[in-house]
Amino acid sequence: MIVKINDTEITLADGMTLTDALASQSISTQGTALAVNGTVIPKAKYDSTTLNNGDSILIIKAFYGG
Repeated sequence: MIVKINDTEITLADGMTLTDALASQSISTQGTALAVNGTVIPKAKYDSTTLNNGDSILIIKAFYGG
């Protein structure tokens, strides 16, 4: 299946979870918020959120400064 991560298309095996997809791209979830198709996914549901062909994942990284 094909999904987008921050507007970059990647190919994944069918049935992968959000956690699987991020791990396949070596993306850490520390300090991030994730949305799938515009819906924010709580960290507790990353392992149980199954992706579908055409899904779009938005990764928002927290940062600070002054």
